[in-house]
Amino acid sequence: MVQLRQQLVLELMREADVNTVQQIEREIFATPWPRNAYYRELASRASAHYVVLRQDGMVERPDGYRIADFDPTIIGYGGMWRMYDEAHVTTIGVRRDLQHRGYGRIIFAGLVQAAYDMGAKWVTLEVRTSNDNAMQMYEAFGFKVIGRRKGYYTDNGEDAIVMWSDSIHSPRFRKAYEANLERIEAEVRGLRRDLLTKGD
Repeated sequence: MVQLRQQLVLELMREADVNTVQQIEREIFATPWPRNAYYRELASRASAHYVVLRQDGMVERPDGYRIADFDPTIIGYGGMWRMYDEAHVTTIGVRRDLQHRGYGRIIFAGLVQAAYDMGAKWVTLEVRTSNDNAMQMYEAFGFKVIGRRKGYYTDNGEDAIVMWSDSIHSPRFRKAYEANLERIEAEVRGLRRDLLTKGD
């Protein structure tokens, strides 16, 4: 089947999405969050922002996802907290069968967009030392390594690399963000490309 144009939408995660998000998370992470953690985050909309990247239209159910209510339109998900002037990325994931196609960049751009919307000044995150692809993507957004948390990941004791943005309102960060938006070839409803033309 030839797909001529992929229609994507980035939207707020709903409680109905949690089972699918958890199934994806179990597939790609050794230590997935418990279900009640997601419900708690979704109940804290003032300080927490969670999204799913969804493919519009009818989508075939992928192999390997067994739960009855698995939603095959969900490609991936991401989330962050806002604490004062800082937005902290808590999770980001893409279905294993759809990785390395640029979907992580779309989700991350949506989280940065939300950081602007929430009035944050900086964005921070942790990433596994072995996750070179993710680190390269974050560096392309203008993030820098500022430290290391020893034994941060409980499944295997792996260290976490701590990365931090410049002020997201600085010309350097905005230029990197705009360059990443230009690399997103798909049309994505919910991802605003006019964000940088507006004042702070």
